[in-house]
Amino acid sequence: MSKKKKALILAGILVVALALLCGCQAREDAPHTYTTLSELENKRIGATTGSVQAQQAEERFPNAKIFFFSTSVDMLNALRANRIDAYADAEIMARYMMGENPDLTYLEEKLADGMKVAGIFPKTEEGRKLCAEYSAFIREIKASGEYEEIEAIWLGSDESRRTVPDPDSLEGPNGTLRLAADLTMIPFAYMKDGKPVGMDIDTVIRFCSKNGYALEVVSMDFGAILPAITTSKCDLAAGGIAYTEERAESVLFSEPTFEGGSVVAVLKADGLSATGFWESFRTSFEKTFIREGRWKLFVRGIGNTVLITLLASLFGTVLGFLAYLLCRKGSPVANKLTGACIWLVQGMPTVVLLMVLYYVVFKRLDISALVVAVIGFTLTFGAAMYGMLRSGVEAVERGQTEAAYALGYTDRRTFFRIILPQAAFHFLPEYRGQITALLKATAVVGYITVLDLTRMGDIVRSRTYEAFFPLLAVTVFYFAVAAVLTWFIKRITVYVDPHNRKPEQILKGVQTHD
Repeated sequence: MSKKKKALILAGILVVALALLCGCQAREDAPHTYTTLSELENKRIGATTGSVQAQQAEERFPNAKIFFFSTSVDMLNALRANRIDAYADAEIMARYMMGENPDLTYLEEKLADGMKVAGIFPKTEEGRKLCAEYSAFIREIKASGEYEEIEAIWLGSDESRRTVPDPDSLEGPNGTLRLAADLTMIPFAYMKDGKPVGMDIDTVIRFCSKNGYALEVVSMDFGAILPAITTSKCDLAAGGIAYTEERAESVLFSEPTFEGGSVVAVLKADGLSATGFWESFRTSFEKTFIREGRWKLFVRGIGNTVLITLLASLFGTVLGFLAYLLCRKGSPVANKLTGACIWLVQGMPTVVLLMVLYYVVFKRLDISALVVAVIGFTLTFGAAMYGMLRSGVEAVERGQTEAAYALGYTDRRTFFRIILPQAAFHFLPEYRGQITALLKATAVVGYITVLDLTRMGDIVRSRTYEAFFPLLAVTVFYFAVAAVLTWFIKRITVYVDPHNRKPEQILKGVQTHD
């Protein structure tokens, strides 16, 4: 390993250590105390993207600056970092977070009342039938008192009762339902001991058990749930989804399962109690990896991330190489078609490309989201590979081709034996860099339900409420995986480096004793 790489690795370790040191320390300055909503009229208010509370906050605080976040945990972290002054959330979720975070509270004056949580279904014939069946079940368990038992389990304080049957154990004589859920929405839907649990998950499992359905829980980002339902990729969705008239224009809402209000969360005046660095480190490590066997989630996420990276880089290399061979002779049709495809792929954000493939192109096909992710990144890497080949070949002097022809080489042998090895010398460093970039780009696959490393980190953060440790753990894992992949690819590409070719390999096929 070169001194430069050792220095970079050491610098990365120091940056992580310093960030961890800063992140594990309690906030020393006392936050401003707010007691009424009117005090927040011109302040900074946080809300989760696409939530009912975001709309309510915009209406209640027209002069405030609204910041949008992905999860409640992100809002809590922003609140502690003094990036926002308060945030709007469902009362039930704020209550849960208060139990784990003693520095958090919410104002007595509610932001809004009458929030109705329900399941959603596609506006299709099958969706309407299933929605009616699910609504009838909700009315039945409310009338019998069974739903009160469900609420007592998930809103009570006895953690040992918060379990659900394994969805894989359900028999499905009437088929299998695919449930879309954001597993960061405590207490409605979240991960515990590596399995989906929560109030809405419990309700759906009971429904499936009574009505003869098998169940597959598909974890995804909250923003991907609506496309998953409107395109019928999933049969229903649940997990703290609130009813709005605008949402009802696109999907069907079932009978409400839970009704509550929206509140504004703020920090308490006394803040967090101070703790030592090593004590904070030990507690964060235990919560992030040991408790509930959460290390298994990271292992699963790393496996999916590495699999997508390796397959996409392999298939993308082949695709880019074949595309270049088609265009090498300057065919107008091949050049225009390839140029249009590359322009389309490179001009589209990766997350948009993945969602278009998953929800539009493969809408009617029962194809795994992991396969779609591989296809999407194969296209992006193939486009990059095509560009690398073009620039690498253009860097080789034209006299090399003319000299090969003079020696009696065919066009095919000239390209593969003379031009390509020299071109590889120019694009191999960029090739290794593209693989590292591909690895990091896979962080967006959570939008199409793939549980990659980043998504697993979000799920763990939603359970631990840790501001930095899970994020830093994900960073270290990416750093380690990137280092291993770079070393592996370098060991492979060293064999095609022209500087490592033996004289007999270079002169193979050439008459040297005429």
